[in-house]
Amino acid sequence: MTLAKHALGDYWRRTVRRVYGDDYGRADGSCRLAPEWLVLVVNNTCNLRCKMCDVGIGESASAFYTHLVGDDPRNMSLDLLEVILDQAARVLPKPKIGLAYTEPLIHPRLLDFCRAITGRGFYCTITTNGWTLPRLAEALVEIGVDEITVSIDGPEEIHDRIRGRRGSFRNLYEGVERLNRAKAQAGRDRPAVRFSYTLTDENYTHLLTFVRQVEPLQPAAFVFSHLNFITEEMAAAHNAQIDGAWAMTRSNIGTMNLDAIDLEALWQAVAAVKTHASTQPAFPPLAIVPDLASVADLEIYYRQPLRFVGGRRCTDPWRMMMIRTDGTVIPAHGRCYDVPAGSVTETPLPKLWDNARFRAFRRTLQDAGGTLPACARCCGVIGKPKEPGGEPSHRRRSSRT
Repeated sequence: MTLAKHALGDYWRRTVRRVYGDDYGRADGSCRLAPEWLVLVVNNTCNLRCKMCDVGIGESASAFYTHLVGDDPRNMSLDLLEVILDQAARVLPKPKIGLAYTEPLIHPRLLDFCRAITGRGFYCTITTNGWTLPRLAEALVEIGVDEITVSIDGPEEIHDRIRGRRGSFRNLYEGVERLNRAKAQAGRDRPAVRFSYTLTDENYTHLLTFVRQVEPLQPAAFVFSHLNFITEEMAAAHNAQIDGAWAMTRSNIGTMNLDAIDLEALWQAVAAVKTHASTQPAFPPLAIVPDLASVADLEIYYRQPLRFVGGRRCTDPWRMMMIRTDGTVIPAHGRCYDVPAGSVTETPLPKLWDNARFRAFRRTLQDAGGTLPACARCCGVIGKPKEPGGEPSHRRRSSRT
């Protein structure tokens, strides 16, 4: 019944857009539809030290680090969550709730959070590294969490090396096994488990080995994503064109060496996974993000990062907002710009969603052609299809903050 309600909400959104058009091109930057997603930063800490993550390596100057850690490390309180849910319940259709940062499963009251979310009829999804999943698996099934995305970076030895902690692969594997047993015993198919694999210089040739190692877990989907990053070159080009209030720095590369990636070998590795998936009966959905068409496109992605490879228009600020541990709201999600739009502790969520700060941010993107220079390798655009009209010019400077 709950899933049917969520599907009905998605259908309602699609119908409204077909009848009235979308809001992406509105000159005033406003958005008539309520947010589809609320992404919650429920804590400011992580128990792993991933080599490509700003939090894991302590790259404190980046916007990503600021959003996930901030100046006031804390766990989101259950009282604040209830405030958020009270406010979110006032909009229709209800937004989905994503517990995504920094590592939700180590929040001491994570199960209480999930009970509160599902108990109020919200769709609940968790993104996790899986370290504590064995201990929580049965409860997450009993509570009725809808989806769990497990971030995983290769076969066991490679995953553990990238994650900086031995045993991290073994823990997540055991955790998914326990989820599967609990679902079978309860006669449930939720939470659905997706594996999210970020391609790096250490794991890009091991995709098929990884798939074969975890296939017995019967995941609902595999997602292989090319690294989302900002190089020093990208940051410099962005900062030269955009006013200093939105300055960006090198981000989410860590110790990774993009030039060390053999693009032909990467192309062959992706092709091998696709071939394997196509020849296996009932293989789960497989996504490559972005699903580039040639080695030449890979060369653009990794060697010419100022060039866009997918869509030029980010729609995430019209679809989602992120709420940090103190109630502060920013557009979209953790990779976006540090543009606080207010706090749910002072202003109701529906008003924050379309206040002057949020509208100004959307107009800034519109004025720049749909994206800013530092957006070229962000998850908000790399997977979107190309649109007519060529690459965005980014010629206009913006003073909207």
